[in-house]
Amino acid sequence: MTRPRVRSSRPAGVSRGGPSRGADQDPAPTRSAARRAAAAVMGLALRLAPCAACEARGAGPEGVCPACARAIRAALSDAPASPAADTVWLGPYAGPWRRLVHALKYRGATRLAPFLGALVAARVVAVGWHPRLVTHVPTTPARRRDRGFDQAELLAAAVARSLRVPHAGVLTRVRVTSKLAGQGRAARQAELTGAFRARYLAGREVLVVDDVLTTGATLAAAREALHAAGAGGVRCAVVARTVAHEGSGPDEEPRGGLRAR
Repeated sequence: MTRPRVRSSRPAGVSRGGPSRGADQDPAPTRSAARRAAAAVMGLALRLAPCAACEARGAGPEGVCPACARAIRAALSDAPASPAADTVWLGPYAGPWRRLVHALKYRGATRLAPFLGALVAARVVAVGWHPRLVTHVPTTPARRRDRGFDQAELLAAAVARSLRVPHAGVLTRVRVTSKLAGQGRAARQAELTGAFRARYLAGREVLVVDDVLTTGATLAAAREALHAAGAGGVRCAVVARTVAHEGSGPDEEPRGGLRAR
């Protein structure tokens, strides 16, 4: 006796194991919709985020609003590009420069690092420097743990990318220093003497990057360690330099105890 055939109630394209991966189930539209949704959320977040320079809403991907980005670049292009000794900086540690550094350093606005690093690199090129290696002044291990990053390392990596040279963390803190804020030049020098060690550099020209220059003691200690490790030449670049108070020398501690190296 022949059994009657039973029609399958499964829709076409569906096997016993579940839906087949045929043309009827293309994941591309789903992925595309997810990407569009993510882009929309990111765009909204950027429109609502405050600019790190003027604090108005509308910070772009760089962390600053388009108006501030244009103004900062224009001010730099008009500024004289003459280094003092072997260190260059973008501006005084006041106003928008102070807000930018604080946003990066204390509020975790790490997207500012590529923007600031590119500006520092442009200043290095403007003064005719041609480093073969970019490094940074490392922060203390405790501060790195607290912040989750080292702001000088992020800046140095961005500078190196713009200059198209390698970036390496060749400096190491060999001892923990006490808090430097509020200390004058002599006290900082005494505290930082011998604080760094560097890997062998075989005559390479090195650019040291940091966020803020206060008395110059930290950069001097870093420079000393790099020369001891065989660097052929050491120059420094920072985002901002503290403004010396009236009657002081250029490397003395400014009034107000700004938190800077």
